[in-house]
Amino acid sequence: MKEDIINFIDDFTIELNPKVQKKITDIHINKKNKIFVTYLPESDEKEILSAVEFVDTKGFTPIVHLPARTMRDIDHVEDFLIKIRKLTKSSDILVIGGGGNQVGSVQSSMDILESGLLEKYNFNKVKVAGHPEGSPDINDETLKKFLLNKEQIHNASVLDLEIVTQFFFEAEPFIKWDALLDTIGVTLPVRVGFPGPATFKTLLNFGLMSGVGNSLNFLKKNSNKIGDLLVKTSNDKLLMELVTASKYSKIGRPNGFHCYPFGGFEKTCYWLTAIQNGDFIVENEKLVFHKKIF
Repeated sequence: MKEDIINFIDDFTIELNPKVQKKITDIHINKKNKIFVTYLPESDEKEILSAVEFVDTKGFTPIVHLPARTMRDIDHVEDFLIKIRKLTKSSDILVIGGGGNQVGSVQSSMDILESGLLEKYNFNKVKVAGHPEGSPDINDETLKKFLLNKEQIHNASVLDLEIVTQFFFEAEPFIKWDALLDTIGVTLPVRVGFPGPATFKTLLNFGLMSGVGNSLNFLKKNSNKIGDLLVKTSNDKLLMELVTASKYSKIGRPNGFHCYPFGGFEKTCYWLTAIQNGDFIVENEKLVFHKKIF
């Protein structure tokens, strides 16, 4: 299991919030691992671009969030892409619907994917959203339609699409969702969104904000098993279940690992690197590290 875990997370990606970027001076992970730069509805675009420049200058590949409903119009999308291209040669980008209210005329990620702008500015490694537990903003039938549309774009254009999922806290919904993708004919690879080590209270708060369905119920039901709500914990059981799931999936989903650093960006980087380097043993379904991280 140890080698399987190492192989599973080896090409991990991690998220960096621009406000967090202002507080750090370096990034302590392998240069081969790429970094998503978040664009939340209330974000200052200048801060996002500054974070992109920081990540690129440090020798990493930035993957910028491009939230459709935050864009004023398609011209705003193009202007943003031009600004990113001036800062990095990265061909990776994440195109999502985005949270919050629709700001302008761009209604969904499909508007951007079908605009031709990503090809024009050489953003051909495109990450798109996946919701194993559904979305509070989009009904299930619409989610299916969008996934099928993205499958068609992947097969018929130069854009190479990969699904990156919302985080969740138990494996069963993902396994069922993987089977659903097979049933409806979606063959896109999936990079699973994983909640990094954090206090149980923090995980619960993020779950409440995101509305992650069944996993939120799982957190609530198991709160008494965690002990101290302020002790940082990692969901080792979920990690091992996902490793196993990838072996039984028809096309090996999840095919990649994406970490949400709810317990802090730098600490999560140390945690990921320790796993990547094999600095742990597996004991009683837990990862026991050679050196204390949290």
